[in-house]
Amino acid sequence: VDGIVFVADSQRERFEANIESMADMMENLKDYNIDFESLPYVLQLNKRDLPNVTPLNELIQALRKKDEPVIEAMALKGDGVIETLKGISKLIMIDVKRKLK
Repeated sequence: VDGIVFVADSQRERFEANIESMADMMENLKDYNIDFESLPYVLQLNKRDLPNVTPLNELIQALRKKDEPVIEAMALKGDGVIETLKGISKLIMIDVKRKLK
């Protein structure tokens, strides 16, 4: 894996499921001996346009694992999708250049 985008569902009723999915992802990375700390990673908070969303600061506090970029998105409208792709691509390219040195 070159990088990961974790897409969290911002709906309040999905809060615990996001935490569980994050824990599963971390466990899967560990099982494959992938060092999360050195992996390019972006956190996308999707569905920000819905009326029942968890406040931004709560989601970030619960889901942010390192100093990764956090991007708000509304995927049905396309908002934040390109920004997420650019964000993870940039981090991957920085990582590739670092490994080539």
